[in-house]
Amino acid sequence: MLEIPSVGFHYSKNKSNVSTGFLADWLEANILFVESSVAKSDVVDLLLEYQICPENGQDLAHDIAVDGWSELDRRKRWGGVPSSVSIGSSRIEARDSWESTPIWSFLVLLSTFAIYPEWAKRHGAYDVQGDLFEKVVEKICPALLPGWTSYRTGWSPDDTTDIRTIVAELCTRLCVKGATDLEEWATPTTKDGGLDIVCYRQFEDDREALPTFLLQCASGKNWRDKIDTPNARRWQKYLNAAVRPSTGIVAPFVIEAGELRRAALDGQVVVFDRLRMLSATKAAGTSLPEDLLAELLAWMRPPVEDLPRAA
Repeated sequence: MLEIPSVGFHYSKNKSNVSTGFLADWLEANILFVESSVAKSDVVDLLLEYQICPENGQDLAHDIAVDGWSELDRRKRWGGVPSSVSIGSSRIEARDSWESTPIWSFLVLLSTFAIYPEWAKRHGAYDVQGDLFEKVVEKICPALLPGWTSYRTGWSPDDTTDIRTIVAELCTRLCVKGATDLEEWATPTTKDGGLDIVCYRQFEDDREALPTFLLQCASGKNWRDKIDTPNARRWQKYLNAAVRPSTGIVAPFVIEAGELRRAALDGQVVVFDRLRMLSATKAAGTSLPEDLLAELLAWMRPPVEDLPRAA
């Protein structure tokens, strides 16, 4: 079993002070990367051993475990946990290895970074992590928006495409003219303008006003700080578009309903979290190309092998 995380698991004497979302993430990481089978009694024992619950708090520890089971069951019903995972009254079992379920495993691993900050620091190649996440999301987009075309634009240290080049490419793809005064609106520090992936619905004609989504891929726990990027008003200006594009944020976490609603309102964005991505890929039968799969598994293996196990 993995050790009890330092984030989201607080001392609970009379009521649970454990985050149900983080608890479910921890359970998913356990059945994926450590134990193919986890018993409810194992969770209770660890909650007592790590003094999340007092010595006489077995009933509360059991109730906390039940909360985790219920959340995992909800995630499975909503398509965020594979059907091959068995959730019984006292035991959770995963029949497949993490290598054979790479998209689920990758998204869970990124979520696990949030609950083990010290472990995350040892494997915090954030540029590589973000680059891989964008590549995976690009392959997921056709499942999220069937019939649409996706184009990855994001700036990275290895591909320092500037805003002018991105705008020129999008003008061709979206049948727009582009701003003649782009320099007045975009400075050299604009880089990619907060834009990682563009999804758009093509038609046979070459007229503008195509249905368009501008997506920000946020693989880290600071995803909430990115709900205003890309800025739809600025991109309408950059593209000299008649219609303001829609925007969205893609994150590997399971986002609680209230938090998702607030983020959507504050940023006026569509939110694609882990549940939505995985339910879409399940329905579409999405798989990764061999080169990306090999790159993903190679990147994941060191942090998986170094996950903090309970003594």
